[in-house]
Amino acid sequence: MQKNIFLILMFAAMITWGASWSSIKIMNEYLNTAELVFIRYSITALSSFFVLLVLKQKFAIDKKSFFISILVALLTSFYGYVIFLGTKLGSASLAGAFINAFSPIITFVLLAAFYRRAIKRLDMYALFLGFVGTILMLGIWQFDVQKIFSTYNLYFILGAFLWSCIAIASARIKINAAVFSFYMYFFTALILFVFADTDKIILENLDLKFWLNTLFVAVVSTSIATTLFFLGAKKLGSERVSSFMFIAPASAVITGAVSLGERLETLTLAGIALSILAVYMLNRIWIFKSCK
Repeated sequence: MQKNIFLILMFAAMITWGASWSSIKIMNEYLNTAELVFIRYSITALSSFFVLLVLKQKFAIDKKSFFISILVALLTSFYGYVIFLGTKLGSASLAGAFINAFSPIITFVLLAAFYRRAIKRLDMYALFLGFVGTILMLGIWQFDVQKIFSTYNLYFILGAFLWSCIAIASARIKINAAVFSFYMYFFTALILFVFADTDKIILENLDLKFWLNTLFVAVVSTSIATTLFFLGAKKLGSERVSSFMFIAPASAVITGAVSLGERLETLTLAGIALSILAVYMLNRIWIFKSCK
């Protein structure tokens, strides 16, 4: 029963991840990328601190996890900058679908290459379904060559690779996922503070719309959802937990269509269905069966 509850929480976390891309697009209307990323992760670090207080977790961290948190903070700082800039130039639906659908594929490939882990045939079929689902969601056949190789697509590819590295590194922690998240986001905020021009952050120019979207991105889809992701990476392994990211493209496309008026076609819905099927195959999830 506990396993089923955890899997449902992972689904919910990925849905908020997908929805956050539209909020990031809205945030880009207010400030430059460096300042936005700094605000996001500063709020995330603060909310992670309160999560630890609520959970009554100690702030103790071992030396290995400490250095991993710094490494992941460096990757996250770069990742945050890349996705904000890419979303500013491209569409939120494209960003969410592209990055979240390709990261699991990259994760499997990296682990297979560097750790000599065999990928089962069923997993290969599932990854292929996820890839086809992404192609359908993005409608790549409608793009011209200039759009396919545009700057924002390159940012999205880089973002997918960076998140795969983050997932693999976070799977090696030995401490509580919430504790790791706090340290990682705290160091991320410190790194980004160096590059942000805080003088450009004028609070009077930031309205309720900005703060609602910022809080959703920083607290709900980052602090809470990413803590669940790290917990899953620790308990299930980075391969399995990364496959949940096939859910996020569906959420990103639907949210982009509803809140930003971005396209949602019949083939897009087919792609969403294939992506969710890929999650099912990769994880052998039996949520609707009673626990024996």
